[in-house]
Amino acid sequence: MRTFTKAINRLLVIALLAGALAGCKAELYSNLSEREANEMIAVLNGAGIEASREKVKGGTFTLSVDKDKTAASIAVLNQRGLPRQQFDSLANIFDAKKMVSTPFEERARFMHAMNQELANSLTQISGVVSARVHLMLPDTSPLDRNKQQPRASVFVYHQPNVNVSQHVPVIKNLIVNSVNGLNYEDVAVAIFPANLSGAISTAGMSSLPFGNQTVLIVLGIILVGMALFRRTIGRVLSQMLARS
Repeated sequence: MRTFTKAINRLLVIALLAGALAGCKAELYSNLSEREANEMIAVLNGAGIEASREKVKGGTFTLSVDKDKTAASIAVLNQRGLPRQQFDSLANIFDAKKMVSTPFEERARFMHAMNQELANSLTQISGVVSARVHLMLPDTSPLDRNKQQPRASVFVYHQPNVNVSQHVPVIKNLIVNSVNGLNYEDVAVAIFPANLSGAISTAGMSSLPFGNQTVLIVLGIILVGMALFRRTIGRVLSQMLARS
């Protein structure tokens, strides 16, 4: 009887510790804007994963989920192309610390800023996971008789289940209207499915709405019931022995 009691007590302690660990939060992503954090929370909630955000110093947010849901959360967000690709803004690129910059440096920074801003705009299209833009803007000179036309190359990586090819005319028009002198036919757009092979399948999650926590709760209830049953049987046996 004592051995059985010790085994039951150990199982109860293990179940309580597992339940406590299941409720621990893990920081999933940091340095997020409020919009990014809200978007990611909405996606995770839609997949049955509870997530929370916390505002930190500097006005950014951190996203947290239960520790046992970390891998599944990353998989769900990867499938939606989240968190989104980070880009340099014009304000950051031209926050020059140098008092004087050479014309070559200014031109290189301007080209980089244009590429970043246009790529950032393309990622706002539904289904686009990431994008890269490469502009070729030749130097202009009044004495140059063989003037070259500007050209652009665009690489778009999209969610495999989304058809982005229908947006190619919109993408080309966006680039053309953003660069002076650029012709529609001089914009090349290449579209590729994003590599999301690192995502973990979560199809089986729907059968357990609350994940491992549900299993632990049920296990705890069973163990408590067994403990109560043991106590009741022990009392009955003691009474029978006393009467005999």
